[in-house]
Amino acid sequence: MTREEYALSAENPLATVDQRALEDLALRLAQRPELQRAREVVTMLWRQVSEYPARDQMSRFDNMIDEYMFHYTSRAVNSDANYPKVFRFMAPAHRWFGRDLPGSRWGGDSPDFIYRLIPTGHGGRYEIRCRPMGDKPPTISLQLLATRAAPVSLGVLDSLGMTLDPGGEFVISVDETAADGRSNHLQTKPGVDHVLVRDELGDWLNQKPHDIRVRRLNAPERAPLSEEEFAQRAAQFALDGVYYTYYTTRSGAGQLPNDVRRPVSSRAFGGLPTQWGTKGNLELGDDEALIATANAAGAVFRNVMLTDVFHMSINYWSSTSSLNMVQMAANQDGRFTYVVAHKDPGVHNWLDTNGLTRTIFGHRWQSIPSAYDGETPTIAVRIVKFKDLDRELPAGVRRMDAAARREQLAARAAGFKRRFIDR
Repeated sequence: MTREEYALSAENPLATVDQRALEDLALRLAQRPELQRAREVVTMLWRQVSEYPARDQMSRFDNMIDEYMFHYTSRAVNSDANYPKVFRFMAPAHRWFGRDLPGSRWGGDSPDFIYRLIPTGHGGRYEIRCRPMGDKPPTISLQLLATRAAPVSLGVLDSLGMTLDPGGEFVISVDETAADGRSNHLQTKPGVDHVLVRDELGDWLNQKPHDIRVRRLNAPERAPLSEEEFAQRAAQFALDGVYYTYYTTRSGAGQLPNDVRRPVSSRAFGGLPTQWGTKGNLELGDDEALIATANAAGAVFRNVMLTDVFHMSINYWSSTSSLNMVQMAANQDGRFTYVVAHKDPGVHNWLDTNGLTRTIFGHRWQSIPSAYDGETPTIAVRIVKFKDLDRELPAGVRRMDAAARREQLAARAAGFKRRFIDR
């Protein structure tokens, strides 16, 4: 299939023939009895462990289950490594191609990442072609994963270390052979099942995800999976995913209130090995705010965000519940101070709780160049009274008035909308 036949939009590389077809399949599977039965069990399991700990946010429970189920259904529909496709998921509910799609957010999804899934199998040979769109493409990472009780990372490539052609395009090889000096290679091992792609958008208004195509180079080992087989996989994925998803949620919400951990690499729990991060379980009174100050640590990509107690992002398209390295403003000393508060504190780096008393706080440092030898990621936080913010804030924090806030929010909404251009 030519690029012209495959692409359904000249503006948005996410709008493809495969994306639309796999979404249609996922919508059909969601109505099948296999998925309905799995949903009943998943709902029971989640409700039993959530009703008390999440008692103040149970109004969000049904939507969490909707997105959880569609997340694992999305994983299933593009799980056939003999017939691989590129599929975007981990997005909020949205409308495109004339139909309404459920959200598929999960496990502390990043508002800045475009997540795509490419199935792979040990013994298969694959070629992944990535073409930048625009003059300033985002950084991109490709992580080879095996799914067991928790994801196991078998390899990761970051665009900072890849070999690119003069136009910025690159080709990734994926197979069971060793790299032997190839900088754009991922070696499979038994149990491998997918490549997770993350485009890390900083400038929502001007950056676009990469145009990605995948091709299996050796012949498939069997016929394509049937719809019934996809449904069985989706149901099993949803049931198996409860326990690891619960861990990722409790790893933030289970901490002491207003305790933010020392930053560590995400490698140990199946995350991106080149990513450092921290979590905190925030619980703010109506008259309180949290001040957090972090360094840049040489990271090309950084973001800070809030999620609800189910570890799902909070309305980032219409509020400043997240900020990335383009959207945030530095202090005069080069560090970054954020204020988490229920109401606008009049500072540029406001993390809006959207009225939630309890939130999970997260900060990522990603794509740190291999030659960087400066300080490692650090963050310091403290709770203050909202009325005392002016006195408590470090010197040189960027301020923002109401008119500038309206412009900031309008830009976020416009940038988010670009992700769902379908023609």
